[in-house]
Amino acid sequence: MDPTTRTAIHTLLKNFAQKSLKTYDLEKLKRQYPFHRLFFDEVSLVAFKQERSVVTKMGMHLYPELAKIIALANYKDVEREKLIKGIVNINTANTIDRIVTDLRNNQRSPGHDKEIKEIQAEYHFEAKQVELQMRADIYIGDYPGGPFFAEIKSPLPNLDVCAETKKKILTFETLLEGQNPKGYLAFAYNPFETRANYKHGFTNRIMDMGIEILMAEEFWDLLGGPGTFEILLSIIESVGDEIRKEKLASLSNPKTLF
Repeated sequence: MDPTTRTAIHTLLKNFAQKSLKTYDLEKLKRQYPFHRLFFDEVSLVAFKQERSVVTKMGMHLYPELAKIIALANYKDVEREKLIKGIVNINTANTIDRIVTDLRNNQRSPGHDKEIKEIQAEYHFEAKQVELQMRADIYIGDYPGGPFFAEIKSPLPNLDVCAETKKKILTFETLLEGQNPKGYLAFAYNPFETRANYKHGFTNRIMDMGIEILMAEEFWDLLGGPGTFEILLSIIESVGDEIRKEKLASLSNPKTLF
């Protein structure tokens, strides 16, 4: 990873963390969550308090921007929230909807290649024309072999998120048919550590795990090249240490933190 990209990642992570941190009265926090002090020091207690809101912000803002910075080191045509749209016949659109509905209802098993063939079988029939569109969390137009898109979500997505992302993948590959497009559901991290250990019912119900899913290291290394995930982990550790030291050093009131 080049120094410019490292610096950009460091700056993004630090700015995100600083803007996300809130100020708490530590004595009040200790009374609100007294038993948590058995396990958490003061910094960890504040982190616990903020965890849910911070995780939401990470998914909406941090991960897509981080993916863009890393991808731009290797590619030129990189966009967040890229709008992809086009005209297809209504049978094609209905087939995409039917596949997603059947998967949601557990009426079929996921199989990406089979699903694409079903959709392609409708391309050339004469029927009413309709517009399909989708927005990609991260899009790379000049990715080797064909356009790339990834929807970056929590590694434990609910059924609605899985179904919505599946529809985006099928729509993306339909609209860019002929360009060898590849769409994915990407996880920024994997709490199960390895792909083999990954177990989540909704993801397995909707997604073709071997074709449509990128997990943690797979995703970041695909964007930035081999070793990107390990470098990212080291930058995260560095930024985290900096922020904790700065916050503790700047305390003007020993009863408050962050």
